[in-house]
Amino acid sequence: MTELDYSAAGTDRAVAAAQASNVGTLMERLGIEWREVTSDRVVAAMPVDGNTQIYGVLHGGATAALCETVASLGTAMIVGEEMLAMGVQLSINHIRAVREGTVVATGTPVHIGRTTAVWDIQVEDDDNNLVAVSRLTMVLRTP
Repeated sequence: MTELDYSAAGTDRAVAAAQASNVGTLMERLGIEWREVTSDRVVAAMPVDGNTQIYGVLHGGATAALCETVASLGTAMIVGEEMLAMGVQLSINHIRAVREGTVVATGTPVHIGRTTAVWDIQVEDDDNNLVAVSRLTMVLRTP
């Protein structure tokens, strides 16, 4: 497991740590790039190219993976190494098909408690059109 350094040094350092944690993971394979990592908001981008289904549009599973990744990393940053954050329920509504470009997911915490965390995530295309909305509930456990 890669240690993530989300110190008070700022979002640039947190983004670099998040990007380094992608190596050898699904996030790397999907081409997810971190844009902002703070305790209030996490933003990541993913290319549509290479993440499509047979009809040539963005695969819903890729979008779901992007949403879960954003919220999971955000929760890990907030709870620190003392807790493990694991997704237990993901809901996602796919609103608009995307054939090219990049999609950007912005996640915001709704609740970070002792044993659960809940995030809302919105995904937009290059023209700021809403592509998907998602909510992820996570359970928090000691390692």
